[in-house]
Amino acid sequence: MDMPPPPTRPRFAVPPTDIVRPAPVMLPAGVRREPTRPLAHRDEDFDAKFDAETLFYDAFRGADGRIVLLGPPFLNLKPALEAMAITARPSGAACRFALREWDRHGQVLVDAPDDTTHLSVETSFGRIDIAVGPSEVDLFFGRRVLFTLSKNNRLNWIQDWIRFARDAHGADAVLFYDNGSTRYSTEELAEAIDAVGGIAVARVVSWPFKYGPQGLDAWRFWDSDYCQHGAWEHARRRFLEAAASAQNADVDEMVVSVDGRSVFEAAENDRFGIVRYRGRWVVGIGEPAEAPPDHVRHADFGTVQRAQMRRRFGILPRDALACPPKWTLVPSRCPDNAQWRVHTVDRWPAALRTSDAFGYRHFREINDNWKYARTRAERFDPAVHEADDLLKAHFARVDWSA
Repeated sequence: MDMPPPPTRPRFAVPPTDIVRPAPVMLPAGVRREPTRPLAHRDEDFDAKFDAETLFYDAFRGADGRIVLLGPPFLNLKPALEAMAITARPSGAACRFALREWDRHGQVLVDAPDDTTHLSVETSFGRIDIAVGPSEVDLFFGRRVLFTLSKNNRLNWIQDWIRFARDAHGADAVLFYDNGSTRYSTEELAEAIDAVGGIAVARVVSWPFKYGPQGLDAWRFWDSDYCQHGAWEHARRRFLEAAASAQNADVDEMVVSVDGRSVFEAAENDRFGIVRYRGRWVVGIGEPAEAPPDHVRHADFGTVQRAQMRRRFGILPRDALACPPKWTLVPSRCPDNAQWRVHTVDRWPAALRTSDAFGYRHFREINDNWKYARTRAERFDPAVHEADDLLKAHFARVDWSA
């Protein structure tokens, strides 16, 4: 399959990948966030997974000048927060503030003097001192940013994932949230990202918060997994407001385009500033009893599940095996009150569209089975599988060694 050449890879004097460590605010002893999920629908380890203790993940100066405190949803803590008093330090000025609650996420927006380094907060459950971090949107100004939340993905997988986005789509920046990996340190992760060429700026954000209990199935009780919703808003508000475009993708996902265009360029040229696309599973082929070896990489795979077309509502044709959509967007064109979520952007009608010009490949074998036993080989069946020539054409554009 003939494809256009990859986007030109610029050369940069690249500084080392810095590690960002947010300053979380934890609730005092005896105070906790109470879950909303009914007891009958909580599994035996629900309480261990549930984040009852974090009040705010971080506090920082937003691009609009206000200080942003963001964390899990307020729930039973909301009355205490609505009645709190906030004082800026060192000025001693009393601060106006507003609460904002979204899906599995809460924010407090604080008007404070420019010299504010700390906030002193008086609540019914005690006094809290909050350090205020800087806005870092200038770091990613004009960049095409690949960003994710990850835990324990192998370092060579991460490097190949970045190389693909760089050579197939022109990514030149990386924002990587590490959710408490135990396979390597954040310093080793930063060094691995540094080793990939052609990236102008990268940050590793240490994000060690509880991921949270997931839903019971695809539809029920998605109410308690706060971590990724918080990471996405943190990424947007602290780092990405001025980026040229930003792609939300997991390490086991790679975007392909039917004509070889950059997905970043497509979002930037879109009337509304967003491209949203569905995914297809990439599977391992072999003897069914065999799990892929530990040293596998994305480029070792080139077989996808055949589409199973069904009519949604009896009208709209849709692949029944398609993975939920992902997106690439222009942050500055996204409405302020819209919420970035994993598969969509809430309260933004433009985000309801999906494009047939792009898709992503979801690599079943690039996984450590953290959620369920996912990695397994299948015998090739032409009724079930097909070679993915489009993916292979994209792979051919990637320099996997640089």
